[in-house]
Amino acid sequence: MIKSIARRPNSQSLLTQLISNNALVKDVQNLDSVIVKKIIHHIGLEDSGELLMLLTSEQMLEVMDQDTWMSSRPGEDEHLDAKRFCTWLEVLLEVGSDFAAEKVAEMDEDLLTAVLAQLVMAMDSDELDLMTRSAEDDGYSENKYLEKALESTFNMEIEGYLVMSKATFQWDAISNLLISLQKDHRDLIDRILSRIQRVTLDQIEEFDGLYNLLKEGDMLEGDVSYEREQRREKEGFVAPSSAAAFLKLIAQTSLEDLLKSEEQDHISKMYFRNYKPSKVRQPSSISPELLKILNVHGVNVTTSKAKLLGTGKAPSAMKKYFMELNVQDEIIFQQKLSELNFLANILVSGYSGNKKRLRPVEAMDMVFHVCDEGLQYAIQHNIKIDSSEILKLFKVGWKLKQGPT
Repeated sequence: MIKSIARRPNSQSLLTQLISNNALVKDVQNLDSVIVKKIIHHIGLEDSGELLMLLTSEQMLEVMDQDTWMSSRPGEDEHLDAKRFCTWLEVLLEVGSDFAAEKVAEMDEDLLTAVLAQLVMAMDSDELDLMTRSAEDDGYSENKYLEKALESTFNMEIEGYLVMSKATFQWDAISNLLISLQKDHRDLIDRILSRIQRVTLDQIEEFDGLYNLLKEGDMLEGDVSYEREQRREKEGFVAPSSAAAFLKLIAQTSLEDLLKSEEQDHISKMYFRNYKPSKVRQPSSISPELLKILNVHGVNVTTSKAKLLGTGKAPSAMKKYFMELNVQDEIIFQQKLSELNFLANILVSGYSGNKKRLRPVEAMDMVFHVCDEGLQYAIQHNIKIDSSEILKLFKVGWKLKQGPT
């Protein structure tokens, strides 16, 4: 069972308000997954089971995808956090085993296999019996390893496979999931366990050396990670390695070359080639009642445009440009806004100020500040750079700033 910390009064109040009013269900299901993640973090994942029941499958899978991939610091690629995944699994199972099985069955199969390959081994039961009976007493046989693994790990037999735990503290959640999936998703279990068996055989074969270096489980994660990066790039995210490379490229290019360059760099070129802007759910489509509840509890649902233009301070030169553009030409405004978002994502993914990851709003403020520095430099040195050349202004300003990369 999950060891949940006591709910804070305000988080419990938020949860109660969301789940007790049937009229709010459609509004909750209309929320963007980024906002849903904020709500879950506010309440605490371990206490959010009742909220998960309200979400659409799309919302929940998107939030899980965001929440279970982590990097230790900006600039490092994200890795699948199997332990965090198991926390999600425990929450889903507490709601109900059938509910958990249905939601997990809707996940990407490669992702599910990659997670489980980190947590369990699997062997065909008949093949394992045959290997065990034919084991040689030479102290080197792979079957000796299997016997030892059987004696020292939790295990269960399911669908003709013996599944052995690698992580005992997560065994209850994993075994309960497999039992739940067996009821209505036997084909899925068979495919996954068949793939995990290949992982197990490779691990056994390479146990004396390469086992510790090249595990197929890691290769599976690498494949899933690449596919995830490709998908998220279309949604506007920037991979940490790409973000770090972008900042490094600026550091390695002279100010003179940055100023005279007329071509887009290969990183931003690839980003905008892959980027497919999607329609984001806007708060205007959410009831005033839900907006009021979220605002009272400090859950920010402000749109990018509102964050951009809704500042109490005197606007800088770049913000004035965007405020005017918003009135004059909505199409170009959205195009330039996508460039700002790209740069903000660069900073969130690849830059650590004071060894701390920037929040999106901090990153956007820094982008404006850096672009303003680039624009001021151009004006002072009578260099022709238009306010619309967002990427060039940022590169010039960042070079002047000499920010760490």
